Amino acid sequence: MTTLDDFSSSELELLSSLPYKVGVYVSHADDEGGEEDDEREMDALESCIKAIASLNDDKPFAAEAMRQTLAMRSEWPRWAAQNFKVPEEAAQAKALLAGRANEQECKNYCAALMEIATTVAQAYGEFGEFDDDDEGGGLFGSIVGKITSTLSGVSADDANHPMNVSAAEDTAINTLRNALKG
Repeated sequence: MTTLDDFSSSELELLSSLPYKVGVYVSHADDEGGEEDDEREMDALESCIKAIASLNDDKPFAAEAMRQTLAMRSEWPRWAAQNFKVPEEAAQAKALLAGRANEQECKNYCAALMEIATTVAQAYGEFGEFDDDDEGGGLFGSIVGKITSTLSGVSADDANHPMNVSAAEDTAINTLRNALKG
């Protein structure tokens, strides 16, 4: 089993920063919804990373990468400023994992990135009506349920992502998908 300890510090930074950068990349693709939209997208991003981090048994490498992303929260502002590099860095991460991790670990990591991208893109439209204090677990509970039921079916090739996203977000998601195919 591959772990983050198998990578150099620069490789570790790439693998642990990319989940956050992907979310910011998609969020910044469409800035039409204003501040409320941005807040929902950042809440969805963090909740999605937390949800994937909790998938220890099913996807241990992807979960470990997400836990590292959360542990490096102090780096998020710096990473957010680098979000324009996401397609290039996604291709680098895929190539890196293809050479060191097993095929399933690589697929799971890439699927996690795609899940983050689609969750952030849908944050305002799909999760806009959820109240964070509802008894069903709020935004985090909604995202956890969504992720645990769909992550195993999402891959870098999955063109069947939900359609309630803007054209700009859809373009960003497709660019990410294409970068992860390489």
